Amino acid sequence: MQVIGARKEPDGERQERHMDNYEKTGYLREPFRLFHLEDCPGGEMNLHYHDFYKIIAFYGGCVTYMIEGKSYVLEPGDIVLVNRYDIHKPTIDTAVPYKRSVLYISGECLESCRDREYDPFYCFSQAAAHKSYVVRLRELAQTEAGQLLRRLETVGQRYGHGREARLLFELFLLSLNRFCRESDREQNMRPAAIYNQKVIDLMAYVQEHLFEEISIDRLAETFYISKYHMMRLFKSETGYTIHRYIAEKRMAAAKEKLLLGVPPTKVSEECGFQDYSTFLRAFKSCVHMTPTAFAEGRTGRNWDGAHSLP
Repeated sequence: MQVIGARKEPDGERQERHMDNYEKTGYLREPFRLFHLEDCPGGEMNLHYHDFYKIIAFYGGCVTYMIEGKSYVLEPGDIVLVNRYDIHKPTIDTAVPYKRSVLYISGECLESCRDREYDPFYCFSQAAAHKSYVVRLRELAQTEAGQLLRRLETVGQRYGHGREARLLFELFLLSLNRFCRESDREQNMRPAAIYNQKVIDLMAYVQEHLFEEISIDRLAETFYISKYHMMRLFKSETGYTIHRYIAEKRMAAAKEKLLLGVPPTKVSEECGFQDYSTFLRAFKSCVHMTPTAFAEGRTGRNWDGAHSLP
């Protein structure tokens, strides 16, 4: 685990590049990793997804965040919840400093926090279930969750700092999940999103029929829409072609199955690939390793949060 504090502009840029490396490879090599950044990142960020979960605490800037086809104009105090494999990107006005804390969390780390009375995935599962990915805390710094996050950011190098960071992380996550359970009864805690309902319906249909043969003609017939208009609309709203979106979601599902111990040949069959060689080529192109190497590398990792990892 590593906790990184705020940096000046040049270091902030280096941290962004370091974060991009995680996004490209899809790996988080610690149980969790925290960044606090205040910068004006240049260039347009591409749509992407991660093999881990992400929480963003937004403090300031001019940012619109898109997640799975829904866009949110962020306000200070917003908490953005990004599930593993959610396709997302921020659109940032580079004239205004973008102030935020970013917490990356492995699925294994979240699972290690579970007990019979507590579901550490609650905030993420509710975001996915309701397609509502932002919680509006407004006075974040005054909340228990905000104060714990600040303490986590400022953990020093004293004796036992790894254990202290782990405890603060678990308390922050508990506080956020508790807040989300309570806020689900208050609509004003879940800001409205900007989206095209037809595109959201298309995405839901793809997810429901992900492992079946899904053609453009079939989608157009199902939704009573011109296929050319449908393809243009989907690309303009999500940044993805329909074919690429389906491929990315199938690959995400394949990774989940591999981590559950399903043999690669069975994964290929269950995820709708024509044959294993097609699946192997697609997987190596996306993940830069074979399905077997991916499964062995992830399941053999030690996620002991009491120790600092490089």
